Amino acid sequence: MSHVFYMSEPDLFGVWKGEATPEFTEGASVFKFTQATSYGTLAEFSICEESSAQRTALVGLRRWMSSVCSFEGFAPANTRVISTVKPGIAEKQADGSWKVKEQVVVDFVV
Repeated sequence: MSHVFYMSEPDLFGVWKGEATPEFTEGASVFKFTQATSYGTLAEFSICEESSAQRTALVGLRRWMSSVCSFEGFAPANTRVISTVKPGIAEKQADGSWKVKEQVVVDFVV
């Protein structure tokens, strides 16, 4: 069994400090986390496919995306979608925040 929740963008160090929400929230959710019971304090994460999340992620490319995402080169100017190639792994910290442990691998789609 797994637990799905959503988070906004992380800080520059790859830490999500905001509140998790159980459902996608337009304009606030950017990342989808899936925590399996067997993972304990670990969760897989990816960029949400919804258009508002994609827009926020594209704006964040030069600010915080490099702290949580691995990608080759730069996104073309006409990029419309950031596609998850391989989910990342985040670890829950003692203060309740989540910190990237393995970056999500993404590709850019025009």
